[in-house]
Amino acid sequence: MHSTSISSVVLDPKLAQSVHGAPLDTSTHHAPAACLNCSTLVADRFCGHCGQDAHHTHRLTMADMLHDIPHSIWHVDKGIFYSIWNILTRPGSTIRNYLAGQRKYHFPPLSLLLLVTGIYAFISSALHIDLLPPRDPAVPEAIWEAQKSSIEFVAKYMSWVYVGLVPIIAAFARLFLRRGGYNYAECLVIAAFITAVCNSITLFFLPVSYFYSGTVYITKVGFLVSLLSFGYATWAYGSMLAHTGLSLAGRLIRGFFPFVLGSIVPSVLVGMVVAGLNFSTIKKDVQQQQLQKQQAKSAPAPAHAAVPTH
Repeated sequence: MHSTSISSVVLDPKLAQSVHGAPLDTSTHHAPAACLNCSTLVADRFCGHCGQDAHHTHRLTMADMLHDIPHSIWHVDKGIFYSIWNILTRPGSTIRNYLAGQRKYHFPPLSLLLLVTGIYAFISSALHIDLLPPRDPAVPEAIWEAQKSSIEFVAKYMSWVYVGLVPIIAAFARLFLRRGGYNYAECLVIAAFITAVCNSITLFFLPVSYFYSGTVYITKVGFLVSLLSFGYATWAYGSMLAHTGLSLAGRLIRGFFPFVLGSIVPSVLVGMVVAGLNFSTIKKDVQQQQLQKQQAKSAPAPAHAAVPTH
């Protein structure tokens, strides 16, 4: 019995030099050549052993480097916009197909999330958007300062906070999407994709937030963006159960909780901790403001000057 094996050759520096110096062959038919990466003899364009282009590998130039920077970000097969658009418009079928193995044309979920989040964080920090409206005089100073510091933290790190919350969101998704048969690793993929699109929605509204920065309308803009994000997340997580036979109402109810609980529960806990640490300061400021109001009420009314009669 004769064993068969893939033929390979030892890479010769002269061979590499000749390949680098040869002009690019744009035809579809290639003569056998040695792969410069693993030395396997390749008859087609791409090496079947390591996947490298065996015939169009030329010496690097500055033009290649400038081309590779955007190419490595945007041209992952069909590109980042292809992934975002399909997850935005068809989240259930797109993510289920990705989990089933159709991954060639999509950005990896964690890379997509980090890229979108990084772009949002960079633009947001450059615009210096103020997410707080002008101070209401009725709000005590200590409470106002606490709100201001927390809002500034959220504005600066909100997108990265969502990244940090992905494992928690995935845990809730594992609980509420268990009818879909997803394990925790698959729920991490689901949460990363959906969170990336939610951050993309926030990124899309940055010009509107910048226009109303620090005004009385900025709260309404923030509420609108949050409503759109939560609404999309509810529909997206619910669509992951489309193959289970559940009714639309049942899918939406189960889709509501992963993103909402994964985002709100940690935020509430952090808010409670911050309020507890500053409880004495806030209590003292509130009591002082109440005392000032009582003194203002008990103070005698100012005497009016007598109007001279003619």
